[in-house]
Amino acid sequence: MDLGLKGKVALVTGAGQGIGKAIAMTLAEEGCNLAICARRKNMLDASAEEIRSRGVEVLAVQSDVARREDNVNFAAKAAEKFGRIDILVNNAGVGPKSDPLELAEEVFRHHMDLMLFGPIQLCKLAIPYMRKQKWGRIINISSIFSKQPGGLLDYDSIKAAMNMWTKDFSNYLAKDNILVNTVCPGPIRTPLWDGPGQMAEKIGEELGMTIPQVMKWFAEQNIPLGHHGEPEDIADMVAFLASDRAKFITGQAINVDGGMVKSLV
Repeated sequence: MDLGLKGKVALVTGAGQGIGKAIAMTLAEEGCNLAICARRKNMLDASAEEIRSRGVEVLAVQSDVARREDNVNFAAKAAEKFGRIDILVNNAGVGPKSDPLELAEEVFRHHMDLMLFGPIQLCKLAIPYMRKQKWGRIINISSIFSKQPGGLLDYDSIKAAMNMWTKDFSNYLAKDNILVNTVCPGPIRTPLWDGPGQMAEKIGEELGMTIPQVMKWFAEQNIPLGHHGEPEDIADMVAFLASDRAKFITGQAINVDGGMVKSLV
């Protein structure tokens, strides 16, 4: 489907792997030029090469969204190369399993810099370019655990805050034709789920299961469709929200979760 995004410039954070990479690839397939960032240079460079194979221009900037100076540098380099910023996708994040009573305050604060203050900084840096052209899309990757507890004190709290500031920004920027939405993934098959030392392995240690067994058990117990989602499921929703096909949608937190959220909100 042609979503009319050819020639648009999209910034995607955390694009070295998983959901971020899938979002960048899908936007590239729709004809967007990309500015991508990630902390790990080897993954970032590999992702950039794969995106370039789609025939678009790509700027790859090694960057840590938790650092203000990195965000300023990333946005400045993107604007310098492309002369515009049309789409911002705030995707970078982590969700390590931890005991609420043992979670160190400095870890919580770091995750706030990464998933709360960093994305807000990038919004403030991108908005002047969007205002100039009276068109823009900001899409934040939140989580279904912004709406119901996931057992991750820091992650759940920060993602709930993301949903709220998305709503505030959407109201504030509506007059400028800048649409702001969040996508709330359910369990998606990425390295944050089934990678070494990540969620499935830690659950497996508690339950005496292998990673594949945990993935199967979790899906059967919690996801009505009975399986984890794929990164492309999130990327397709992002591409739709970035397009004029979604021109009357703003301030929303849209679940892509196989039916896992039980509330009506």
